[in-house]
Amino acid sequence: MSVPESYFDYPNRREGVDHDRFAFRSLRDAPPVQWSHGGKLALWVTLHLEHFPLNMPGKPLLPIGGFDRPGVSVWDYTERDYGNRVGIFRLMRLLDRHGITPTVAMNAAVAERCPPLMEAMLARGWEIAASGVDMGHLHHGETPPEEEARLAAESFATLRRLSGQAVTGWHSPAHSQSPRTADLVAAEGGQWIADWINDDMPYRFRTDAGALVQMPLSYDLSDRKVMQLQAQPAAIWSGQVEAARDLLLSETATYGGRILSLSLSPWVAGRPAKIATLDRLFSSLLSDSEVKPATGGTLAADWATQVPA
Repeated sequence: MSVPESYFDYPNRREGVDHDRFAFRSLRDAPPVQWSHGGKLALWVTLHLEHFPLNMPGKPLLPIGGFDRPGVSVWDYTERDYGNRVGIFRLMRLLDRHGITPTVAMNAAVAERCPPLMEAMLARGWEIAASGVDMGHLHHGETPPEEEARLAAESFATLRRLSGQAVTGWHSPAHSQSPRTADLVAAEGGQWIADWINDDMPYRFRTDAGALVQMPLSYDLSDRKVMQLQAQPAAIWSGQVEAARDLLLSETATYGGRILSLSLSPWVAGRPAKIATLDRLFSSLLSDSEVKPATGGTLAADWATQVPA
């Protein structure tokens, strides 16, 4: 089988990457950084607060956690609804006890629909990051440009208005991007984004409206992937996180500061059967004086001030 010579005529093909968003970089050659909190390994906890509409569409793609039953799925809807009304407050008490200030990647619809929840988070000084409008409006290659621009603008504007924060971070709902998403985030005043899962450390990401810092939001260690999608016991998930902690901490001796990213969904980690495991996990992670919690915005700023553009 042969391919036409034009098959190789792709303008963005270059060393190591097939796009022009960033130049190829090997992590072992990246400049070392030091975190402002003084620890070697930063524990970055991200909570995903999402609204799954009862009539959410399943096309063109279904997000992880989306409803895969035909028609209106009360079962799926109520399971997700549990997280924003019950599980999140259990996580609040746990994070308070361990002195962890998380980043909250938040659908704008949750902020509008759950004012008491927003008030409780703001009272704790949690960092709010934009995460689209809701899980029924994903960003993908078939989203019309005008519609996607409207969604990005609505997400940032709503969360800034209701939180009073600058809201400079972004995580696309369901990790789904169109070719324009990062450009729209930068145009809306975003400074960091956490969609690409291809690194353990931040890097600069080119957009039409200036560079963003791409943050290493972990997917392989997320509770939703391990405990929900793969149906692994909480103890297995906890062991994986501790193994990642040990490896990343060992790398700090040679390569400088590292990030242990932990993504939590209240409708998964906030369940009674899992909260005790998470409690023990936080105790284990923070028992090492070189492991300290930090928000995504703090880490992005620390990295950007130490690594020349």
